[in-house]
Amino acid sequence: MLHTICAAIGHTWELPFELPFITWLQGLGGEGSFLYYLMNAITMFGEEAILVGVMGLVYWGLDKKRGEKIGIFMLTTALINPMIKNVVCRTRPFDSHPDVVDNLRDVDGYSFPSGHSSGSASVFVGAAVAYKDKKRKWLIAAAVVIPLLVALSRNYLGAHYLTDVAAGLALGVGIVFLMDWLTTVVKNKYYIYGAILIVGLAGFFYCTTSDFFTAYGIAAGFMTGMLFEEKVTKFQNTRTWWRIVLRVLVGGALYLGINSALKGIVGAIYPDYEGDVWFERIFRVLRYAVIVFLLLGVYPLLFAQTEKLWKKLGWLKKPQTVAENCDTQPVADGDADDTQTSDGTEGDKSA
Repeated sequence: MLHTICAAIGHTWELPFELPFITWLQGLGGEGSFLYYLMNAITMFGEEAILVGVMGLVYWGLDKKRGEKIGIFMLTTALINPMIKNVVCRTRPFDSHPDVVDNLRDVDGYSFPSGHSSGSASVFVGAAVAYKDKKRKWLIAAAVVIPLLVALSRNYLGAHYLTDVAAGLALGVGIVFLMDWLTTVVKNKYYIYGAILIVGLAGFFYCTTSDFFTAYGIAAGFMTGMLFEEKVTKFQNTRTWWRIVLRVLVGGALYLGINSALKGIVGAIYPDYEGDVWFERIFRVLRYAVIVFLLLGVYPLLFAQTEKLWKKLGWLKKPQTVAENCDTQPVADGDADDTQTSDGTEGDKSA
């Protein structure tokens, strides 16, 4: 039934100007040219590593409340995007027109809307919205320029049509403002998180691409990780630059390590699991749920413990932590030993 609907919508379709625009862009410089390397670099700002890195930078280092907000923008967009893709089922330009459009970056799945465009919009526009009270012009500029450049790169690489990236940008921006509004009117954020998971359940009945199952796992891990952090971990942020960098680098290494370890364990038990479609999908959901839960909820437990090591090594003579909202409660290097929360009580000293 679903493929009948997809066929009615049309697997291959474009507006008259879309194909000429892609061929014109690729005509400016093909594989091996400066433009090729530039566009491949730009498109990375719409990919998982950088988007998660930005969220991790804010969450682990600068301000966990704002980082959580950026995270909910990103994961909601990542979940809704493939749910739309698997209804529209639009083929990519290089698949529809292999004779005139070059495939300049390894990519698979459906084309509409662009996941890179929606992802970059959700994170960079989301960051500007999360820090809107600060009115930082450079952040607003980045929120406009970066997603537009990512969208252009997707056209150049032959991965998307103009309508794909336009829809992706609109989706990312729309979700940012919708979720930002919801967080102001719904007092219990876990109602919002639960609603996202409930809406996402529909995707299990028709989605066939791996990005949906990855996103659902991330959403489940995000909700449980945030709950664990709020009730148990309660870590504090820091303004010390080298500890911020260290937290992000260790977090990235843990992400890769845990992911590889889980795949290795399951692969040793069930070597052919990737050929079992539903097992692979459920394992993907559970794998990403576990990874995100550990990174957001459990990993920050180490922050308080590492402060003792830094002091022992002489790298840290005064606490460098900040209270729950680091933008409103900064602690300078020369401040008193005791960090205080916004209500005046003594806060935990964490690395």
